[in-house]
Amino acid sequence: METNHASVPPSARHQRQPWRARIWLLTAIALLAGCGPAPVGTDGQSSARQSTPASSQAAGLPDLFEDVTQRAGLDFVHQLAGGILDNIMKSDGAGGAVLDFDRDGYLDLYLVNSGPDPVLGQAPEGTPRWPNRLYRNRGDGTFEDATERAGVGGHGFGTTAAAADYDNDGDTDLLVVNFNSLIVYRNNGDGTFTDVTERAGLVSRQAGISATFADVDNDGHLDVFVANYLRYDPAVQVPPGAQTPYPGPLAYEPELNLLYRNRGDGTFEDISEPAGIRIPGHRAMSVSAYDSDLDGDADFYVSNDGTPNLLLSNDGKGRFTEVGLKSGAGFNQFGGAEGSMGAAIGDCNGDGLPDMFVTRFGKASLYINSPGGFFEDRIQPSGILQITSKFTGWGGNFLDFDNDGDLDLFIANGDAHFLKGMPALLFENQGKASFAEASARGGSAFAAPRNARGSGAWDFDNDGRLDLILTTLAGPAVLLRNVGSTPAHRITLQLEGTRSNRDGFGAHVRVTAGGRALAAQSRCPTSYIFQQDPRLHFGLGASPAADRIEIRWPSGQTQTLTNVAAGQILKITEPGASRWTP
Repeated sequence: METNHASVPPSARHQRQPWRARIWLLTAIALLAGCGPAPVGTDGQSSARQSTPASSQAAGLPDLFEDVTQRAGLDFVHQLAGGILDNIMKSDGAGGAVLDFDRDGYLDLYLVNSGPDPVLGQAPEGTPRWPNRLYRNRGDGTFEDATERAGVGGHGFGTTAAAADYDNDGDTDLLVVNFNSLIVYRNNGDGTFTDVTERAGLVSRQAGISATFADVDNDGHLDVFVANYLRYDPAVQVPPGAQTPYPGPLAYEPELNLLYRNRGDGTFEDISEPAGIRIPGHRAMSVSAYDSDLDGDADFYVSNDGTPNLLLSNDGKGRFTEVGLKSGAGFNQFGGAEGSMGAAIGDCNGDGLPDMFVTRFGKASLYINSPGGFFEDRIQPSGILQITSKFTGWGGNFLDFDNDGDLDLFIANGDAHFLKGMPALLFENQGKASFAEASARGGSAFAAPRNARGSGAWDFDNDGRLDLILTTLAGPAVLLRNVGSTPAHRITLQLEGTRSNRDGFGAHVRVTAGGRALAAQSRCPTSYIFQQDPRLHFGLGASPAADRIEIRWPSGQTQTLTNVAAGQILKITEPGASRWTP
């Protein structure tokens, strides 16, 4: 197992370089469209695969992934209160977050449940709520349920969670997003958490569906963006004769998103209005934080259901301007605003710029970034469109499953209106964002129809190969272990800030190996209702070492490491004395 967590002596030999600014302008005119008609189907769980994706992989190759859910001891099942999928909020499902809550070097798992709610109805009175579950990674491939001892069982109708060290004390805390409430669990550092929601001031009565942490004003404290969905009204019903069991998103009033500034004393203040993120008319499904224009501050990409997506550009002081339309990231390649679920972020064509893959109820998008700040949806020539258009995509993740140095793609699919399964999809990047389907090579787990929702890539066993976790609607969570055999080398980086926020979110990392440069950003890696492994994983191919690792920290400090051996999980600490009290 790759468990070397050696701390690297800081160095600041790499000089800061100028970063590009946006210069492109796009004028986009398109009709607003909500979720399309539901695929034809029947109520009840289908036991047959809807469609068998073809595979470009040669027959006879060993499976890349193995379903180890039961062996690992993950017995989580998502609660669909009342057992009926009868409204749009229930259809969203629930996800969770990957985190190392006990600082033992192994990633743990927090999964959120959607309990009975009187507004959402259809659950008999007295129906018990199934708890959220915290699974502690034992480090031997198995997990133990630590929920009760940790005190994080949750309450209400949950959708997702985000994890970060918001108080810079060295322990990862939890934010749980519910329909009509939030929960803030502060990590006590002894395996337990305390509910500090009221004290923290993170109080919401809106239909939350996603949240992420980012330091929007670069003061060293992580702030919180909460994406809200819609104002659910049980009186809104589908017209007689409709083929769907509930109305689409545009039948409901939209909700405004929220941005909370971290005061640095354990409390937050709502700065949504002065920050410029309260843009009316949208129904968010997820939010992702990353530096889209490489200017050194955190931007937000909001995936919306039935309206154009938002790209909120940060001016460096925590004030935002919507640039989704002029940058090309608001609509898809076909000029539509079909229901978006979530965005996977990563440099999938190897040019050093962060790209986005967006899952949709309809045609997915692969937004390729350019030096001028313009995004081009290249889903059609990428090789992804024809296969994905048969399904409804929810979770989506970039991951280098074979450690060859480029980002491959996983998509979790499921039916939006009925409890009916769909197969997951796996695509291998053949270089420069040209993808070939590899689902059959993925293994039998990719042939099983599941009504999947959230998904995340993580190395739960620290063996240097990225695994997958996914949640399902009214079904079990699924753990897929990467068992692919490859001679390729890899390295994983875990960043710790001293002058910057403790998690190092916002750092830019460039790894050079064998004459090839790989770029990534440290961030709170949220997509549709799930937060995946926050560590940075780099496949190095045939290179036994990283020739050079360059880090630009959010504080502005730079750090360079040279000749770093592959095959390790490396903890890198930001140069300079820490501003945080131990």
